Amino acid sequence: FGHPPGDKDIDRVYDVFVPMNEKVAADYATLVPGALETIAYLKARDSRIGSTTGHTRSIMAHVLPVAARQGYEPENLVCADDLPEGRPAPLGMYKCFVDLGVYPPSSVIKVDDTEPGIGEGVAAGCVTVGVALSGNYVGKTPAELACLPSDEISALREAAAAKLRAAGADHVIDTVADLPKLIGTLERSG
Repeated sequence: FGHPPGDKDIDRVYDVFVPMNEKVAADYATLVPGALETIAYLKARDSRIGSTTGHTRSIMAHVLPVAARQGYEPENLVCADDLPEGRPAPLGMYKCFVDLGVYPPSSVIKVDDTEPGIGEGVAAGCVTVGVALSGNYVGKTPAELACLPSDEISALREAAAAKLRAAGADHVIDTVADLPKLIGTLERSG
């Protein structure tokens, strides 16, 4: 509109975006296959499970009941509008550390499928794990992926992994279902 965007312009876009997202986010809140098994694995190890998100609390108010009906309820949740600065700043992770009583940051595994989420983990000093195939950058359901030829899946995986590694991911896995195997590998390598 004839000038660089400023805070008021961003606020106007946000005022449109958030209500739209509140209406549809829950439609896309199906858990990734293997997520519940990974959560059970972590709980059996007495691991704490927190969640940070780039979504607002009002959006998550629609998503959390859908996730709960599928068996997932995080121990805590830090939303984008809970703190004065969002991702990739580390404040969301810091709040998780305090809420869950976990430290040092280097003992925390931050799993995310976005560059800002990985950046948040890097800034907080966590071990960072990017999720490639089941994440935002591929944007396909398991059924859609199953219909693709393996070379196309490989190309999608590598493109997503490259973005996550560029953001600072220490490790990249296909889905959260692969996390227990990665944890086992990390423990064996000491």
